[in-house]
Amino acid sequence: MELSQRPTVLITNDDGPLSDESPFLETFVRALQKELGWDIRVCIPACQRSWIAKAFLVNEPVVLKEFEPSADIGKKKGCWYTASGTPASCVNIALNHLFPDVNLVISGPNLGSNVANTCAMASGTLGAAMEAAIDGKKAIALSFAFFNRDISNDKVQNACRIACSIIEKLWEADAWKSSKTSVFNINIPLITNPEPPIYITKMGTSRFGSLYTRLEDVDKSSIINPVTGLQINSCKVDSSNLSKSQKQLRLAVDDANDTDLEHLKTDTRTSVDGKNGATYVFSASVAIKSAAVEGTDIWAVHQKAVSITPLRPELYSLGNSGQASLWSRLGFTPLE
Repeated sequence: MELSQRPTVLITNDDGPLSDESPFLETFVRALQKELGWDIRVCIPACQRSWIAKAFLVNEPVVLKEFEPSADIGKKKGCWYTASGTPASCVNIALNHLFPDVNLVISGPNLGSNVANTCAMASGTLGAAMEAAIDGKKAIALSFAFFNRDISNDKVQNACRIACSIIEKLWEADAWKSSKTSVFNINIPLITNPEPPIYITKMGTSRFGSLYTRLEDVDKSSIINPVTGLQINSCKVDSSNLSKSQKQLRLAVDDANDTDLEHLKTDTRTSVDGKNGATYVFSASVAIKSAAVEGTDIWAVHQKAVSITPLRPELYSLGNSGQASLWSRLGFTPLE
């Protein structure tokens, strides 16, 4: 089956509005409009929401605000929104309250790759795409993998062009139905090669070591995102969007940033009797341990190739797993 109608597309991400940590949003929308002529709707987090998976902040109201993209982007009124919630919240609210006519959701492009089970379970980009799939929509998680800090415009434009070509082919072939896929996780390298290999891959496996570093062991003069390698920007959100608990959290972060590290060295180390505490900061860049097994998404990205990984939004159930004797010995009744 092929789909002839042009889709109405919802774009979301986990990197938030245009910034150093979210540099691809408008460039990608321009490419979709120019290359494919598709109708675009946007609902994105009001600030950086990476590493939040498919979470919902159930005790926090989600505040929507319409915003204006750059003047050269064609848009209809009421089509671009930020939300104070998570990427999954953006998708759920957009599909059920803002844009019921959407039939394709693209989450991304993410700044950096999303490969292997560890990233898939933690990524806000994947989480938003999974939420779309659970809501019955065709979904894509799109990430641009980089290999150094050279994220030049020609590489970004090349990645956007490749992304548009792949997405158009998937849409026209209705690849979701024919392959029984819910989400295509696409990783495109930021390179100048206009025709990199495109592989259908399986998800690699990796593991985390410690994801955190004690604050007093961090160079306070370095204000670099350990995941992206880019300068960290403050999450600038209108304070009227924030709940009391969110404001308290931001004050706590500000207090931590202003803390004298010498004071931390003497007073916040964890002691044997547990009377003292400690402060830790996220430092995942030193913690991801991946094996680039051929045929996996990790391997493809290492080859500077495009990786397309078909996924479904359920955890795979092992069921009986051929271990009937084990379950019987434990007093459990296998149903298959």
